[in-house]
Amino acid sequence: MVDRLEDLDPREALGTPVVASRMVWLLREGDALVLPQPVDAAYVAHVGAMMDFSPARVNLLDPQDRGVRVLSQQVLWQPEMLARLKKLVAVPGEWEIRAYLPDRGVSALALEIGLPEAAVSAFDTQGGAELFNSKAVFRALAAGIGVPVPDGAVCATSGDLERALERLTVPTGAVIVKADRSGGGAGNLLCYKDAGMTAAGAAGTHPLNTDKDRRAIIAHTGLAQSHAPHGQVVAETYHPDCRSLCLEVHCPGPHSGPPRLLNVGEMLMEPIWNGFIMPAQSIPSRVLEEVVGHTLRLADAMSAFGYRGPVNIDAIINSAGHVWFNEVNARLGGCTHLHHLATQLLGPHWQNSHVLVSHNDLPTPSIRALLNAMDRDQLSFNPTTGSGVVITGDDTLNQRTVEYAALAPDLESAQALERRLRNLSV
Repeated sequence: MVDRLEDLDPREALGTPVVASRMVWLLREGDALVLPQPVDAAYVAHVGAMMDFSPARVNLLDPQDRGVRVLSQQVLWQPEMLARLKKLVAVPGEWEIRAYLPDRGVSALALEIGLPEAAVSAFDTQGGAELFNSKAVFRALAAGIGVPVPDGAVCATSGDLERALERLTVPTGAVIVKADRSGGGAGNLLCYKDAGMTAAGAAGTHPLNTDKDRRAIIAHTGLAQSHAPHGQVVAETYHPDCRSLCLEVHCPGPHSGPPRLLNVGEMLMEPIWNGFIMPAQSIPSRVLEEVVGHTLRLADAMSAFGYRGPVNIDAIINSAGHVWFNEVNARLGGCTHLHHLATQLLGPHWQNSHVLVSHNDLPTPSIRALLNAMDRDQLSFNPTTGSGVVITGDDTLNQRTVEYAALAPDLESAQALERRLRNLSV
């Protein structure tokens, strides 16, 4: 998700283990999951009880090094890790490999540990999924098929960015500068004329009123006069006070039909993404129809190019109903496990009868104590009523926090569950 691992934002690296823990929700009995760090056994038991698998019937592997945050190629190709993976898949014909992001390294690893060539996609092996995670490639794709994007520019030199900052600030007084390859808003910088502007979608902010400000912004990106040592950046006119949507689509294999919309969620930006409301509430039907139509066109273009699997597509909507698309993510998204668990717990049409509210930042000293307290206060998900809270990610090892989702028949009831959870005595 970044051009160079050393360019990974420290916040992204710190958050990688909890992102990996979300994938426990996707396990079935007999599966194995490779994680950067172990997850608490109480969390695995909680997920297993919800998803009907026994923790004893899944394999959780990690590098057994608490300093590891990211499953880099260096980590995965250690002799000990390779030996464990080769032993795991020694039974021929029974394994396939799936990844959060199916990059070239995943294909190489699959072949190294003995999976058949058919287990990996030729498109992914050549970097296809990585290609679509580029914001510069996204803007070209959107322009080619007529999908609306904010006015902007792909900048490969300091001069490109300097001219973009001057031009793109005019409509709203702000520009957002994005790293070409990054995630969750961690590589975004909001550059503004008005210091009171809300910085939704950007991890950092910087004034843009003087020549010194412009020089500092350019220095932040690392762009040089003739090239981009740390990768290109995308500069776009920033539209304040917008709602942020994420739409998840599945792109099937050849001859399996067109891309299929899975869910539409509203991203909670605080100031960067920190949770969802699914399905998104109170979107005018005309606007929703427009957003879904453009989303399926983007997914169809990606599918025609060779991409298979989940794609998460981000858009923003202002109060007047104008729509702009921000990016596509050719990988699992922050909503993938949420949609999966809600489907398993409530049925395939859960979005017609229920609302899910999630957040990524609940402090807790112990996940086991939290689960016990939820049971005590009758907050845990109850399949009979179709309401309650589930813990969706475990980061107690690093930051003493967990992620959660509250499910209920309506938004007000889901938010009431949330308030009870946050006031819970653990």
